[in-house]
This record gives sequence, C-alpha cells and structure tokens, in this order.
Amino acid sequence: MLRILRFACVAYWAGVTVLLLVPDPLALLGLERNPWPLSTDRGIHFSIFLTLTLLADVCRWAIPPRWFFGLLVVYATAVELLQAFVPPRTVEALDLLENLLGVAVGTAIFWLAHRRPAAVDPCRPEAPPGPGSNS
Repeated sequence: MLRILRFACVAYWAGVTVLLLVPDPLALLGLERNPWPLSTDRGIHFSIFLTLTLLADVCRWAIPPRWFFGLLVVYATAVELLQAFVPPRTVEALDLLENLLGVAVGTAIFWLAHRRPAAVDPCRPEAPPGPGSNS
C-alpha cells in the first residue's frame, strides 16, 4: 500500500509541476476556459499544495519531517518564481501565499492527526497534591 501511495505522490507532484510551469495549463487539460465559478483561481493553489503536503506526509519518506517541510516550502516558492520565465505566466504574491498556506495547513493537519498524548508511566507516582487541595 505504501508503494502505491508513494507512486501517487510522485505522479501528483510531477503533474502539479507540469501544470504550474506550462504556458496554458487549461489547454493541456483539454479545457477551453476556467470551469470554476466566478472564473477566478483563488483557492486553487491552496488546494493543490494542501493535497500535495498531505499526500507526501502519509508516504512516510525517509527524510526528517522538518527537512521535508523545508523542501515543500522551497518547492512552493520555486515553482511560483519559475513562472516568471514561462510567458504568459506571471509571479503572483497571492499564489505564493496560497502555496505556502497549503503547505503549512497540510503539515498542521498531519501533525495534529498523528500527535500522541504524553505517555503516562505507571511506575512513576503521581505528583503529590498541592497546597489547598482536599486530600
């Protein structure tokens, strides 16, 4: 199962890279116009990077989590900056912000879902009651 997840992650990551770095991603997908209501792309970058981060997190790559988070931040920044070299694409601060927010929220969701409560040591006595307790 992990192999399938990792393949899906790499395929998704490659697809995202292509779509973010081609002059007309809609044409590449066979679309003539933006299919989303209000013909805006607000939220799309956030969704793309949230999905990428969650997918990458569940794959449990053999990289320390902080490094992996850093890699995703560098990737999210680089892919937006590289759009300056792909006319008619442009670098947009809001897109970069959405990229980074997607990575941050995805990482937070994964961290919150997998954090464990502090283990209780049955051999260690509990702290004595403090002053003013009824014990």
